[in-house]
Amino acid sequence: MGIIDINKQPWTTLYLAYYIAALVFGRWPYWTIKYIPRSNRPRQAWTLTRCLIVKTFQYLFSCPVDISPGVVPAAPTIIPDSQLTDAKSNWVEPIPNELFTGEIRRYADITGVQPARVPGYWLLKKGYNWTGPKAKPGEKTLLHLHGGAFTAGSAQPSDTTANLTRGLLQYSEKLQRTFAVDYRLSVAPPAPPTNPFPAAVLDGLAGYWYLVHEAGFEPQNIILAGDSAGGNMVVAIVRHLLENPVPTLPLPGHLLTASTVLDLAMTHDGPESSAILNAPTDIFDIPPPGVVFALDSVEAYLGPLPFEEAKTNRYISPVSRFVKPGPEGLFKGFPNTFVVAGGAERLEDDSKEFIAGLKRDGSNVIHEIPPDAVHDLMVWTWHNPERIEVLQKLAQWIDDMP
Repeated sequence: MGIIDINKQPWTTLYLAYYIAALVFGRWPYWTIKYIPRSNRPRQAWTLTRCLIVKTFQYLFSCPVDISPGVVPAAPTIIPDSQLTDAKSNWVEPIPNELFTGEIRRYADITGVQPARVPGYWLLKKGYNWTGPKAKPGEKTLLHLHGGAFTAGSAQPSDTTANLTRGLLQYSEKLQRTFAVDYRLSVAPPAPPTNPFPAAVLDGLAGYWYLVHEAGFEPQNIILAGDSAGGNMVVAIVRHLLENPVPTLPLPGHLLTASTVLDLAMTHDGPESSAILNAPTDIFDIPPPGVVFALDSVEAYLGPLPFEEAKTNRYISPVSRFVKPGPEGLFKGFPNTFVVAGGAERLEDDSKEFIAGLKRDGSNVIHEIPPDAVHDLMVWTWHNPERIEVLQKLAQWIDDMP
């Protein structure tokens, strides 16, 4: 969310003040009365509080005023350790040339993207005795790429998406620390297009290289994890490593995706799709029929690439109806995978298609899709009991790893 300059945009400021006042003094009282009877609630299992929270999210997302910064991102900065609690910061160097190959390299040449140095952050279990980034023998860790529709969010410990890894640290006995990469965010017009695909994928790949070659973790002890847009990136990283094997960087042992967007062109959209059926119960505003979900963000991620790439590119939309599998399928050789989604979210079908693809191609996958959960349920601390239940199952999955 950008900062509105009252002197330069007085009418925008007044409208936003009106919009918030209408929420507080109009919508909230109306929704409270409307949803007191359980039969009126979007999901009858929801509490009144959850109804109000979800409707508030929808209302805010539907604000017609563009308050995004609309500027080219500044050079990356890192928060010093002295300003962090239960966290440490670390710069991540660009990937070496031996990893900058294949389709990722080809598309980088088209979009003008180069590997870059980016910040990274360790999140620590409370009471963890930090002695540096080096892995202990047999230690497990998790590399997290945050959500945010490719254009928002941060790996900083204060970001809402850090609640996912904080929850895993809380409930897992073996997981003592996780690492998150502050990858480059895409920007779309009116600002000059910046950091399109595959910039964020390169940054995530650099984070994985860092864990293996700088911190010394064994690949089999690393969980590659992403929520929402971050899940799209981790799937692309696995694909890159499978299609362009490098002896010095084997696949990670495990993959975790949560509420992942894997079909940016919404090619499975239809009357019975989750994009339509779950639109009234997800946290986002309800777009007109036929409009691509988060179109501005999709265009920002594509940059100069034509929209057709959102339909046909296996690195961008691997579960699209128009992506043609090879002789061995699209997901053969993927690591052991845990897929989380919400049964009340618009992107539920993306996860279901991913699960079906993994099973079809012989890869191991387990999943949790609570029927009344919204998008990215593990980052919302109000989303209980589902959040705690899923985190506990994930923690057990981690603790049971050999």
